[in-house]
Amino acid sequence: MEPQMNDRSPVVRALGVVKWRLGKLVRLLSGGPLARERRTVQKGIREYRSAAGQDSDLYLLRRNVHMIEKGLTMRPRRPSFALEYIGVTVAAFGRVAPSDGDAPSSEFAWMQSVLADYFEATSEATSPVIQAARGQFASIESLVGERRDDGPKPVSVLSPNIEISALRQLAERRRSVRWFEDRQVLRQRVDDAIAVAMESPTACNRQPYRFEVFDDPDSVRRVAAVPGGTRGFGEQIPGLIVVIGDMSAFFDARDRHLIYIDGSLASMGVVYGLEVQGIASCCINWPDVPERDAQMRELLGLADYERVVMLIAYGYADPEGLAPTSTKREIDAVRTYRVLG
Repeated sequence: MEPQMNDRSPVVRALGVVKWRLGKLVRLLSGGPLARERRTVQKGIREYRSAAGQDSDLYLLRRNVHMIEKGLTMRPRRPSFALEYIGVTVAAFGRVAPSDGDAPSSEFAWMQSVLADYFEATSEATSPVIQAARGQFASIESLVGERRDDGPKPVSVLSPNIEISALRQLAERRRSVRWFEDRQVLRQRVDDAIAVAMESPTACNRQPYRFEVFDDPDSVRRVAAVPGGTRGFGEQIPGLIVVIGDMSAFFDARDRHLIYIDGSLASMGVVYGLEVQGIASCCINWPDVPERDAQMRELLGLADYERVVMLIAYGYADPEGLAPTSTKREIDAVRTYRVLG
């Protein structure tokens, strides 16, 4: 409610109203949900920049190698490209190279293969930037051993063999289950579902999320008590996954929404990965409530640049429990084919 100033002059009243509204705006910007998100984004950008030149700048490396790999798929392929960032990319690649005797990770093998393809594709380039990066890459390769063929591949090799009818049946039969049997899900089955999720697309392959999994009764109970959407059934959840987005994956605020987009794409992979193994799940909303956010941050020990995206409860469904039908809209209500005039 705006302040009452009927006993003052119109000018004074107008100034008072302006002052009151400005104060309200300041309070909103400094303490509201948008302000908290802005602070998280800023801290993420600072963390991203502080990682530059360190072994931890994997987000930069993933993004740059992904862009190089896209360049290798272009038609026609340019004889030279990535001049703006090939130097810092190879330098970062050298920093994450495995130590003597350590086997390279699959991610490192992919980066090595893409960079090798890049230098082969730019073999006739005369740019001193490319030439310098080529020499640095060669010296790194001499220390890490044989490379694998993990670069771009023909689409025909990657085509799945799953029928649309089977996928649609999976989507139609899956329901949010809130009542579970009192038995634990093997961690390997959860890992298999998460492995499906990890194949989900992310912006520039940065993968700005992680899954924290809780399957001991005390931890599940404590975590399940934080979100409001578990009221009435949280005490008997066998397993719980917290999807956490990492704002330090980004160098600019323009990408602030990607933890929610990429994290949600991956979460659907978890849900389907569990479902095909006979494990039910329930997606739990995470609204931006200050008190709950603070409680979850303290409980999980989250960094200032991390945010919860959502939660996923999972377990074997109680056959006597009920699940909402949650009928979906007709396709014509959600799909429009358009032609721009």
